[in-house]
Amino acid sequence: MIYGKLDCFEAMGLASLGDAVAHAVEWIRGLPADLEEGRLALDGDQIYALVVRCATVSPVESRFETHRRYVDLHYTLAGLEVIEWASRDALANDGEYDSEKDVLYHKPGPALATTVNAPGYFSIFTPTDAHRPAIRIEGNEQVFKLVVKIAIERFGMPNHHERFKTQPILA
Repeated sequence: MIYGKLDCFEAMGLASLGDAVAHAVEWIRGLPADLEEGRLALDGDQIYALVVRCATVSPVESRFETHRRYVDLHYTLAGLEVIEWASRDALANDGEYDSEKDVLYHKPGPALATTVNAPGYFSIFTPTDAHRPAIRIEGNEQVFKLVVKIAIERFGMPNHHERFKTQPILA
């Protein structure tokens, strides 16, 4: 999990997350004030945003979730929400993986970290990051946010996997 203020994205050294994340951040910075709910394609199915207005709930009404094909970048436009984080490996599955929705829910477990997402703040969750979103902070019944979905193969530095291949040892 990565958490911060969007204005500090470059200062946090997050440009190293690759072109897809940089493209998403640039797109967020250029959002119109009258953004409507729905799905917006930034790069087809490789990078897209879900713009949602949802009620915040108590922790027992929200479930931990993970994704296999996408990295989530949650960005708050209005309102407040808590998002809890836990390692995927620390939680038991709660049902089967839904490949159509790219989601696997998990049984309740201890949160290892908590973020408070206010307007201008973001959280990034990779497939190993279980997250429980839309948790209510007293006095904040709703959050207006977007979730940018970045295909896992587009996340990270270009040729990321090539850099770490084992080289043969020459005798």
